[in-house]
This record gives sequence, structure tokens and C-alpha cells, in this order.
Amino acid sequence: MRFSLRQNLYLKLFSLILAVVCWYVVRGEEERVRDYAVPLEYTNLPSSYDLSGQVIDTVAVRLRAPEPVLRTITEDRLSARIDLSKAPLGEQYITLTPGMIGVPGGARVDQVNPDLIKVRIERKIKREVPVVAEFAGAPPRGYTKIRHVIDPPMVTIEGPANEVTQVIRALTGTILLDGETVDYEVEATPIPDAPSWSRVHGVAPQGPVRVSVSIGPAGGASERGTGSPTGDARSRAAARRTPRRIDTGRR
Repeated sequence: MRFSLRQNLYLKLFSLILAVVCWYVVRGEEERVRDYAVPLEYTNLPSSYDLSGQVIDTVAVRLRAPEPVLRTITEDRLSARIDLSKAPLGEQYITLTPGMIGVPGGARVDQVNPDLIKVRIERKIKREVPVVAEFAGAPPRGYTKIRHVIDPPMVTIEGPANEVTQVIRALTGTILLDGETVDYEVEATPIPDAPSWSRVHGVAPQGPVRVSVSIGPAGGASERGTGSPTGDARSRAAARRTPRRIDTGRR
């Protein structure tokens, strides 16, 4: 009996198509792994407590899932949370388990790094510290900075007790003197003089402080006359009415 390719042709084509489809399905279901950088959140910390020291805010999470599932997962769909509602005061280590990682359906956590998180919890306190203005540059030749006044001169800071007690001042950021020949004002948001990772922050006043800078002739000479304002006096008044704002950098 001679074999013929045309015999049962439709059935053979259907079998071939079915085999290809099955191959794609099986291939698509093969599990893969992929690493993600996931933000770490600390939740339910009592309002009278605060975290102290450098805090880990990102963990590496390795997920295992079929390739089609992994292709749909982005880092903004993942979360890692540590519940601090029952955590005691002081330094401690918390194990980050797969159950603390929120992942989409069809994926599972294969690895978390680091899986042991060090935290230190302190009581939150407030304290008043002086505001210190920082200056750079110099007025043109023949002029000098006579003095400056900060209003208000003190600000209230808040944060973990062991860090707040180490802060002795709040800084305005750099105020430039270059090219200034008349009195002027700037607005600045005081930033506690603490490490960049510190959670100490200002709570009062709510807005910026004003720094009034007096510029005058070099050698201490003062303006003469008390009549109508001169051009320089008008410039000083205008500067006081429209204070400039400077960027202090860290928020």
C-alpha cells in the first residue's frame, strides 16, 4: 500500500496546528525569575514614636512566575511593608518574610534581600533651636554687609529624641551678597543642621523665615539726612516689600 501525503490532509493539518499551539502554551508556562527593587514601607508606627538612624527604604525581591505573568509585573505593582504597631522602643531586627511582600496573582516570592531589617525606634520630641543665616560672596567695592536680622529667630524642630538633642541650629541656605548695594530681604525655609538621612524636621513656623540684610558704605559710614527718600532709600524700601526666596535644598 503506497503512502500518500494527501490522504486525510485536513486531519493532518489540524494535528500540526494543535501541536504548535500546545508547544507555545507549554513554552509560555515555563517559570522564570526576575529581580525587582521594591520600596519598603514602615506602617502603623504610633504617632508618639519615630524611626531613628539610617533606614532601609528599598529591598531586592526575586519573583518566580510564568513568563507571561512576569511580563505584566512592574515595580509599582509591588510593595513591601513592615507593621510596627507592636514594635518596642530601642534597636531591633525584623525578619522580612515573603508574606510581607505584596505581589500580583500568579507570582511568588523566591528571595528577599536583605531579609533582616535593622530598625531603631525612639520617642518623638520637639525642641527650639536658633536659625543661622549662611552668606557667600561680598558686596561690590565700597560697600559692606552691616548686619542681618532673622524673623523669627527661633524655629521648632521635631524628630526622634536621640537625634533632636544633637541638633543645635537650623540653616537658611546660602544667601548671596554679590552685587548688593542696598538693603534687601530674602525668604528661606530653615532646615535642621542634621545628616541628610535624619528624620528631624521643622514644624514651626509653618512658612519661611525672613532674613533682612543691611548693606552700607564700607568703613561704617551711615546715610545722611532725614528728608524725602533718595533713590537708594526707595530701592531699599522696594526690596523689603518684595522679599526674594532662596532654595535651601534639603526638604
